[in-house]
Amino acid sequence: MPGTAARDGLCRLCTYLEELEAVELKKFKLYLGMATEMGEDRIPRGRMETAGPLEMAQLLVAHCGVREAWLLALSIFERIHRKDLWERGRREDLVRDTPPGGPCSLGSQPACSLEVFAGMPRKDPRETYRDHVRRKFRLMEDRNARLGECVNFSHRYTRLLLVKEHSTPLWARQKLLDTGRAHVRAGGHQASLIQMDTLFEPDAERPEPPRTVVLQGAAGMGKSMLAHKAMLDWADGRLFQGRFDYLFYINCREMNRGAPERSALDLLSGCWPEPSAPLGELLRVPERLLFIIDGFDELKPSFHDPRGPWCLCWEEKRPPELLLSSLIHKKLLPEASLLITTRPTALEKLQRLLEHPRHVEILGFSEAERKAYFYKYFGDAEQARHVFNFVRDNEPLFTLCFVPLVCWVVCTCLKQQLEGGGLLRQATRTTTAVYLLYLLSLMQPKPGSPTLQRPPNQTGLCSLAADGLWSQKILFEEQDLRRHGLDGADVSSFLNMNIFQKDINCEKFYSFIHLSFQEFFAAMYYVLDGADRAAGPERSLARLLAEYGLSERSALALTVRFLFGLLNGEARSYLEKTLGWKVSPRVQAELLEWIRGKALSEGSTLQQGALELLSCLYEIQEEAFIRRALSHFQVVVVSNMATKMEHAVSAFCLKHCTNALVLHLHGAAYRADEEEEEEEEEEEEEEEGAWQASGPQTRLAPSPERNVLPDAYSEHLAAALSTNPNLIELAFYHNALGGQGVKLLCQGLRHPNCKLQNLRLKRCRVPSSACQDLAAVLTANKNLMRMDLSSNALGLPGVRLLCEGLRHPKCRLQMLQLRKCQLEAGAGQEVASVLSSHRHLVELDLSGNALEDSGLRLLCGGLRHPVCRLQILWLKICHLTAAACEDLASTLPVNQSLMELDLSLNDLGDPGVLLLCEGLRHPQCKLQTLRLDSCGLTAKACEDLSSTLGVNQTLTELYLTNNALGNTGVRRLCRRLRHPGCKLRVLWLFGMHLSTLTHKELAALRWTKPYLDLGC
Repeated sequence: MPGTAARDGLCRLCTYLEELEAVELKKFKLYLGMATEMGEDRIPRGRMETAGPLEMAQLLVAHCGVREAWLLALSIFERIHRKDLWERGRREDLVRDTPPGGPCSLGSQPACSLEVFAGMPRKDPRETYRDHVRRKFRLMEDRNARLGECVNFSHRYTRLLLVKEHSTPLWARQKLLDTGRAHVRAGGHQASLIQMDTLFEPDAERPEPPRTVVLQGAAGMGKSMLAHKAMLDWADGRLFQGRFDYLFYINCREMNRGAPERSALDLLSGCWPEPSAPLGELLRVPERLLFIIDGFDELKPSFHDPRGPWCLCWEEKRPPELLLSSLIHKKLLPEASLLITTRPTALEKLQRLLEHPRHVEILGFSEAERKAYFYKYFGDAEQARHVFNFVRDNEPLFTLCFVPLVCWVVCTCLKQQLEGGGLLRQATRTTTAVYLLYLLSLMQPKPGSPTLQRPPNQTGLCSLAADGLWSQKILFEEQDLRRHGLDGADVSSFLNMNIFQKDINCEKFYSFIHLSFQEFFAAMYYVLDGADRAAGPERSLARLLAEYGLSERSALALTVRFLFGLLNGEARSYLEKTLGWKVSPRVQAELLEWIRGKALSEGSTLQQGALELLSCLYEIQEEAFIRRALSHFQVVVVSNMATKMEHAVSAFCLKHCTNALVLHLHGAAYRADEEEEEEEEEEEEEEEGAWQASGPQTRLAPSPERNVLPDAYSEHLAAALSTNPNLIELAFYHNALGGQGVKLLCQGLRHPNCKLQNLRLKRCRVPSSACQDLAAVLTANKNLMRMDLSSNALGLPGVRLLCEGLRHPKCRLQMLQLRKCQLEAGAGQEVASVLSSHRHLVELDLSGNALEDSGLRLLCGGLRHPVCRLQILWLKICHLTAAACEDLASTLPVNQSLMELDLSLNDLGDPGVLLLCEGLRHPQCKLQTLRLDSCGLTAKACEDLSSTLGVNQTLTELYLTNNALGNTGVRRLCRRLRHPGCKLRVLWLFGMHLSTLTHKELAALRWTKPYLDLGC
């Protein structure tokens, strides 16, 4: 009958349209609109825009008739690259005999659906469902995609780090606001890393497989992507094979709306591709079912605290919150497994519904996976390498990229910049600049629109962001928006520009596309002029800065960095000229006053929070502002510079610190770890596309200059030396300067304006060749009095070059520290030549070098020279034996300037002390301090020391810590100390097991000589 044929045609068309992904349906509507635009049967775009598959089928049939609608649909299937549908339709050609006519009665739709499906050959239900899942999840649409644009999910997805962890609610709230500034490396979690395919497997802590796994992660961390990936991998046979027969995806946003009551049957039917789900098949083995509940934190509050009896029956219709809670609480289908994704904020509420779940946290992208994501995003290997290296140099931005959403934002911005100009601009080296660039890209005119899209109510948008920041709120209801003056048109505009995000089916909750964008607009709230700040002083800029307190762990840290960055001249110009948003002139003055207050309260010392303040100043990129901000500090100590960018930030700002007297820069051996070295070796040799390979890499020996800081770091600090005549002390600790870095720094040290007196380059990867540049500094800079080159591999070649400068008549150096510089016996001769020609050197530290007895013998030749004026000599851990003490004993009477000698941690033994005491007893010996800690001494040595103390009238300090002197030896010393002629004022005896009687003797000695410092 004609009516039946028409109904069959409508239902068949609807079935085909249901197989289209959301993006494909958008494409279908686009081509359909173009095809019907010129005809009389033009379908209104407004009706197509919101139509689902069934409504689209009805519209097509109503305007074109069944036959024409079917043929038109087939042609569009081919154009949108769904050739499988086109071929199947042509092959079956069910409409071949369908006469033209009008639409069928909508009321008979369910019956006709059953008729059509009853007549079709049925596949295995599991295969039918797998096909449906593959079609549903195989494509993804970027947040900024135009109509019809999509990418293959598997081509974009990048592996995420997962770790078994149970966070406390307090930690969870902090984690929500953490944007990666202190992102923990996976290396610290090796024992608890877990893969997707083992989520439901037993382990050492849990002998039984878990039935519930909670997958937690902050906003934008990739929770939904991971849920989609699980569905797709299961459908493709790569995940949970042999473990689960069916996986069902439940979107919590969709649960917020819809029917006021539904059953579990409705829930399953909504996941099934056909009108009736085969419940008998699905429920046959319930323990082989997995429900993925995505976005628990997005459920309405009523879901977190359901009221009423549990839902225990599949057919029973109950409110969605009770239905879902019954499933989570295992009251409904307790044998089934659950994978629940949530942000940390809802973890405490979720925990109340669970029994013994496995908690897994998404750590985001590792550094290797960040690199993989860049290559996948750009496709072109050379372009990807260029962009990745550019972003990696900006460590704060690169760190933020551990959040997958931020990684996408950065890639999107830089791709647009490359397409626009071909080069990555320096302006994008600040985090603020990249976010501002992305904001402007969102506002670019759509095709056919001549002007830039501007948010109609920027004040309300920024006010909402700030309010959410203070209340730690990331999901906003419509009433929140109205309270900040945002109406429907505003919201629509923000959604169109991807500033806001909202599920197409969710009408109640909104959020910024990522928490960091909320922080960005919150900063904008404090920057814009004329904003209505009705919130009052409790949420003022002064309160913001006070709460922040220069702590990188503060939830407000990124907001304050954005605040500084938005005051940059170029940023202000963008905001004012491009967007028409005027920046308040008072904000800069208020920030400067806040920094001045910090300086006053800390005594002109910047130490606590120094790196955080410099990071804020770096964002503004305004030299005059930075100079004024830092003019209040005379001492600056920057600690924990662990990355190249943190070093660059510090140097860039300190170049303009013109009033500082002291600068200390503490690094952390910039990226000298194996991971970085392996990565750089791989980059040098890998072929195009090799980034996809995995597996262990062979570590190659790094060259001497590998992993050193960039030249710009030393250039900036050299500029500080040449422009700041007040600077008298500059100390580098654990800064990987390398030879080139030292050379550049020495240019500043030789500048006539440089008045530096104290230079420390401790553990800075100073090579031996750099000593030539340092020697030139010693002859050119007459102000330099102290130099510390400890823990650098100088070796004999380096010391030989350095000593050339030390022997120069113009050298005025007084103190030289060469601890742990890989010096051996030959270095003794070089240093001796300096002592015999350089009258100014008064302190020398050679600790931690294997000079041995032969090297000391050479050194003593210089110590005995009449020109030598050395007062302090440190020879700790120099591999000396008792034989060395004979040379020292002969030196002590000759060198009457030597006041302090440290021989600790050398195996001198009692024979060595016996020899040494011969020199100490000589009337010409002027030594005042002797350190013999950990020298293998016993009670026998105390006999010689005791007799020496009775003769020597200059020795006032003796250190004997960690020697086995015993009770007999210590009591012998005590008897000597009680003698009125003994001049000793300090005796340290720590690290010895002494009896109660001995301690009583020491206490009595303290009583008779209260000025005596007895350490024990």
